[in-house]
Amino acid sequence: MMPTVNLELQMKFLTELNEALTDALDRYADEGADKLAELNYMKQEVARARLVIAERMDHDDDDKKSDRRSRRVAAGFQEAAFS
Repeated sequence: MMPTVNLELQMKFLTELNEALTDALDRYADEGADKLAELNYMKQEVARARLVIAERMDHDDDDKKSDRRSRRVAAGFQEAAFS
């Protein structure tokens, strides 16, 4: 069984990391191009990770809606079978 992942907590962490990287870009604006390129790369990776987490959150929401719908339909069939 796979461990449960708290997607909201991951998104919160990534948001805070993105803010810290934005601050670092401002702080190190006068540093060399290599430093700025590294920080920009990290920001791009954080943005990519946030998109992945957001897609998973949307997918999980869709699955929950589908599960509720399936249970209602199944309950309706069960009721009809016993009528």
